[in-house]
Amino acid sequence: MIRRLIILLLIVGCYPVSHMIVGDAREPISPYEVKVYLNFPEEYETIALIEASSEFAFKDPSINITWQSKSDKIIERLKIEASNLGANGIVIKNTENKNKQNVTFDNEKGGQITNTHFKVGTATAIFIK
Repeated sequence: MIRRLIILLLIVGCYPVSHMIVGDAREPISPYEVKVYLNFPEEYETIALIEASSEFAFKDPSINITWQSKSDKIIERLKIEASNLGANGIVIKNTENKNKQNVTFDNEKGGQITNTHFKVGTATAIFIK
């Protein structure tokens, strides 16, 4: 039982955000200062490529039921990650709906399958001059 709990915490507890720095990071700013764009502005510097998902995380717990709330969560996480890199803008590249099946096996109950639905978004973190 304890082993299952530890495995569950490791799987569910991971923070579903990552980045790849491709430019120069700056001093962190507030996530509220990060603006969202669909197209690149005229003058900017690329800082990083960022990916975030709406999956549950203990670091940032929320239960998102609708696809809109899942979209809002990935935008929030993308902005937080961008702000940590000093980016004052993100350009949304892609969003995608995902399904994941989790299979557990118990000697008494047999196998159980649960489905989870989440959203993944990618963006370019930029600094607008």
